[in-house]
Amino acid sequence: MIKKILAPSVLFLLSATFFQHSFAQYPERTIKILVGFAAGGPTDSSARALAEGMTKALGQQVVIENRPGANAQIAAIELIKSPADGYTLMLASNGTLAVAGARYAKLPYDVERDFTPIGSVAGYPHVLVVPTQSPANDLASLIRLAKASPKGLTAAVTGHANELTVEWLKKDANIELTSVIYKGASAVINDLVAARVDMALLAPNVVTPMLESKRMKAIAVTGANPAADLPGVATLMASGLANFELDIWNGLVAPAGTSASITDKLNAALKQTLIQPEFQKTLALSGQYAIIDTPAEFKRKYDKEAAHWKKIATDAKLPLL
Repeated sequence: MIKKILAPSVLFLLSATFFQHSFAQYPERTIKILVGFAAGGPTDSSARALAEGMTKALGQQVVIENRPGANAQIAAIELIKSPADGYTLMLASNGTLAVAGARYAKLPYDVERDFTPIGSVAGYPHVLVVPTQSPANDLASLIRLAKASPKGLTAAVTGHANELTVEWLKKDANIELTSVIYKGASAVINDLVAARVDMALLAPNVVTPMLESKRMKAIAVTGANPAADLPGVATLMASGLANFELDIWNGLVAPAGTSASITDKLNAALKQTLIQPEFQKTLALSGQYAIIDTPAEFKRKYDKEAAHWKKIATDAKLPLL
């Protein structure tokens, strides 16, 4: 009887010792970060700088694997099917963590159930821009222009975050806007320069060359603070929309069930990377900035945004896809 009681106890202790040793040694091999977008965009550029920094912080190679398609759902599916051992992560945007739930009737993942938050990485505001020939030069004149137009203004839209932001702007500014769907920023730029569309919300690195060549005008930025590389351009909050604060951001997540010891190590390495001047300089080249937080703070952020976007979509009566 004593042997029967002791044997499982010994096995349990040996097993616990093994896993404690395994976690203490983490990481022991290459870590991959999945990115749900093609190479070359803001998310991909921040991911590659992040991988380089975390390689140094962790002492193991961190590599990027692009899995573009289906609004990053392909990358998310691969992540949640991966072992919760800290060797497969995903750089997820707010599109995946906060916006998608407001637009899709069914997703192949559940944010609450399937992801373990590690921490935010980078963000950037959108810039509200209009054609050079537009009579609007600031938010007040843009609102007057919209209200004076029989059908309001047209707004270029390049994704669900863009779509919901336009709905939010319509609501808070009390104006009529008609969304015009585009597949990418290059087509938006062509139509905006030619004044075939009245306004757009675009990333700073996209609009800066166009502003410098005076091919479009900046009305405001959506972030809480003015953009460093867009001097003289006010925020929407300072322009009269007191509660309008929006950044496009991304952050690291792991599969559900990833241990706190691994998550804490990854968050520490992430923070060590984010404070490096070289990393911040790389982000600044594409109009981004580092966001430093804890796993709990990161989760609170995307949970709060998810509730916000669901309300915007519901109030606008947007049909689920």
